[in-house]
Amino acid sequence: MVLPNLVAAEEDTYSRVLCDQHDGVLRVTLNRTTALNAINATMAKRLQQLWSLVRDDASIHSIIVSAAGVEAFCMGFDAEDPPQPLSCGGNALGWEAFAISPKECGVDKHLIVTVNGIACRESFRFLRDADVVVASSNASFFEPPRFTPADDVSNREGGLPAGLRTICATNPTVHNPVTALQAHHAGLVHEVVPLASLRGTAERLAHRA
Repeated sequence: MVLPNLVAAEEDTYSRVLCDQHDGVLRVTLNRTTALNAINATMAKRLQQLWSLVRDDASIHSIIVSAAGVEAFCMGFDAEDPPQPLSCGGNALGWEAFAISPKECGVDKHLIVTVNGIACRESFRFLRDADVVVASSNASFFEPPRFTPADDVSNREGGLPAGLRTICATNPTVHNPVTALQAHHAGLVHEVVPLASLRGTAERLAHRA
């Protein structure tokens, strides 16, 4: 895999998207804690580059997407420096054509997403595409993006997960945060664990795939 060379060549910009690969598992960490891990244009570009490298790498069977810090998983796109509307892998994309999740870029790997703290707006795209979502007990979910019928069709299961529909229907604004336990009850989250156990749980699930 050419990822290590790419990271070494662009260390400053890749520091916002940390990567580690061993034992068949790729661990990707959103690392912009000063902005609550909001995704700016540079981060989106790095994610797209990363997923294009991973797509045909047979040595990787699972991907764990997580975030640095304890306050937020991701606040969505950075309003002051948003990603540019680029497609990934030649796919026709919904979600305003901004590709950030591996599934949007044609990566067919077991995807585990760990949510620590706040998950907001476009970060729901990772949740939509995850095979397993593990949340820490302090996680909260609010202000999901607006879905269109095209997004239903683009989902690999043929429709948005029921739990994600529930969250979007009952939680349209920032004023109604959904707790980790409520998200688990709605089916959006598969497992709720203490924050200290989040990483270990993800590793266990990744190696079980």
